[in-house]
Amino acid sequence: MHPATIGTAIHTKRQALGLTQQQLADMAGISRQSLNGIELGNVNATLATIGQLFDVLGLALDVSDPELVRQAKGRPTRALWMAAKGANVGYSGELTAEELERVLATGTVSDQFRPQVAQVLNEAPLQLVAKTVAEVAANQHRKPAEIWKNLRTLARTLMATRGGVWA
Repeated sequence: MHPATIGTAIHTKRQALGLTQQQLADMAGISRQSLNGIELGNVNATLATIGQLFDVLGLALDVSDPELVRQAKGRPTRALWMAAKGANVGYSGELTAEELERVLATGTVSDQFRPQVAQVLNEAPLQLVAKTVAEVAANQHRKPAEIWKNLRTLARTLMATRGGVWA
């Protein structure tokens, strides 16, 4: 969630309750300047501070998993497909979702698909990589930790460091 989204919610609710920034800041135990920065989205507040403000205002921070919502609506997970599609840009040969699943499930990659898999490990958004691991684990009826282990093995094999993330 973007800080500006939280700040806007706090600002809107504060005004709806007829509170000044100083009044809300005093109630939440923070400075007015900090509250002003939070409302403007310029200050990265701690979760504890946001919690204090939300408690005073009667707001709730909803934490949901969009993947579970997607599944509940009967929509298939498509992380493998998206990761494979993005990996094929600029390379000959097409890495399919099925092949990417096999690679992540086994921890081995054929020479033909090494560049595409390296691209996934080095360049794909981390959220997509995490969703891909979860999808492979579910499809293969395995624990995600096993797939992460295979991913780290692939990263070493392909010298895909991503700043030490895969170490």
